[in-house]
Amino acid sequence: MTLDSYLLKTDDELYELLGAELLGDGVSLSPEDKDEHRRFGRQWFGNKRRELQRKICHHEKLKGLLGNSTSDLAIDAAAIYETLQNLGEDAVNAAVLAVLVARVGLGAFCANAPAA
Repeated sequence: MTLDSYLLKTDDELYELLGAELLGDGVSLSPEDKDEHRRFGRQWFGNKRRELQRKICHHEKLKGLLGNSTSDLAIDAAAIYETLQNLGEDAVNAAVLAVLVARVGLGAFCANAPAA
């Protein structure tokens, strides 16, 4: 999958992919598994928010995008994706996280970010 294909997914689908990847279950067709993956992905993202803020919000490459009032979702997601991959996130997690953060908006996501 490309980053563009992740941009076309809903938040629920992204959380489901994240949960499946983190649990190592792979994508499932069962509605129960999908719900479990979605819940796990959403909870994990919430629990890791501060850590993600430290990685993303203080990174030199992304600081220039923080004050930009005319941000572009695809450009922000691509920059976040590249940063997360350079920091060791695997491709799927980096893509999913990049899109989720870009949808929130870097400025909103990074508001009150803890020190690096």
